[in-house]
Amino acid sequence: MNIDQHLKVAQWHIEQARLHALNSDHSCGCPVNPHDQKAIDAIESGHVEEETSCSVDN
Repeated sequence: MNIDQHLKVAQWHIEQARLHALNSDHSCGCPVNPHDQKAIDAIESGHVEEETSCSVDN
């Protein structure tokens, strides 16, 4: 993905989180996929590195 595409995906995720927070009945229950879990782990650890290649399978 290019920079603009990454920013659009990030914006979509932020908007989804905002909408979920506004909806007290939200119960998505979607399992976290490995790529998203890697991102969550990086944010929670405070260790975010630039990826220079596709990391879906890493």
